[in-house]
Amino acid sequence: MILSDKVDKLLVKYNGTFTRKQALSEEVSDSLLTRMVKEELIERVGPGIYIDPASFEDEFLVAQLRLSKGIFCKETALYLYDMTDRTPNFMEMNFPKGYKSNYFDELRIKPYRQVNSLHDMGITTVKTPYGNKVQVYDVERTLCDIIRPPHVAQEEVIRNAMQAYIKRPEKNLNRLVRYAKELKVDAKIKTYMGVLL
Repeated sequence: MILSDKVDKLLVKYNGTFTRKQALSEEVSDSLLTRMVKEELIERVGPGIYIDPASFEDEFLVAQLRLSKGIFCKETALYLYDMTDRTPNFMEMNFPKGYKSNYFDELRIKPYRQVNSLHDMGITTVKTPYGNKVQVYDVERTLCDIIRPPHVAQEEVIRNAMQAYIKRPEKNLNRLVRYAKELKVDAKIKTYMGVLL
């Protein structure tokens, strides 16, 4: 198989972005990856992360690949769920307590940290605007997070998100109430839901 065919196979299989680990699983060696980069068949956008140079970089996927313990949260999650009309200036991600990285500024990440029991609550996946799957908190957890001090979203963002949630056919009010109790925002959630339902 010629080099360009191997590149095409990787880019198609992994939707334009792949890791060194994925390339190795497809029997593409480190030396071949280096050659592909030199010949500008692929572009290296981070340690062990490669994209199609003819396409736009999926910054959500790249952030997820470089910061694998991070979960998209708050207004970034709302954006991924199409529950806000605001494009984020930076990406909000939640990490386990004590997690550190030198990549936050480079990737435009606003990090939050929580104890493991809260960090792991409500994790799911969603597709980015480029069609790649990334980890995000489910909608119910996201609604609790945007009203939870000390980082409360603007009132207009909250109101629009709550209204969008009520219209979602797959909403789960029991889960929303359960999360609200665990995150100690149940009074606020009841107020918003009482007005909208």
